[in-house]
Amino acid sequence: MIQDHAPSISIASADFGRLQELALRALDARDPVGRFLFSELERATVETAVTQPQAVRLDEWVTYRADDGAPRESRMLVLPENFRSNSLHLSVLSPLGAALIGLRPGARMPYRGIDGTPHVATVESLSPPDGIVSLRQRRSALARINDDHTPDDDGPTAA
Repeated sequence: MIQDHAPSISIASADFGRLQELALRALDARDPVGRFLFSELERATVETAVTQPQAVRLDEWVTYRADDGAPRESRMLVLPENFRSNSLHLSVLSPLGAALIGLRPGARMPYRGIDGTPHVATVESLSPPDGIVSLRQRRSALARINDDHTPDDDGPTAA
């Protein structure tokens, strides 16, 4: 779609196969966003589980601006079949979602809306909005709790 001045993108290996399958299905259906997503995947660096990218990923929160001067918005980037709510989710098969996937915070990506209007998406943050705990944060907190548990602590006892 728009390749001039496109920033580098990093896709987690766990996401790459699902995204590639989605893009191929969309291409078969002649979906123009599928073509854009496919071109982004072709130029992406695929990161292994060891080097998880600090980049926009599927099923994770992203705070972004759809254009300069537009308000900041936070959504979870999801596959179309997992989309449930306009206020919570952003489909990776939308022009904006395809533009954001794989970007690092601070990166700006030009893209075109469904109507052909040019836009520039900016990734502001990968943290969930205030008051929301992501799965990654929850797992990290649980791991810390489990690490703090000492083997001598048998837990509560009956009286």
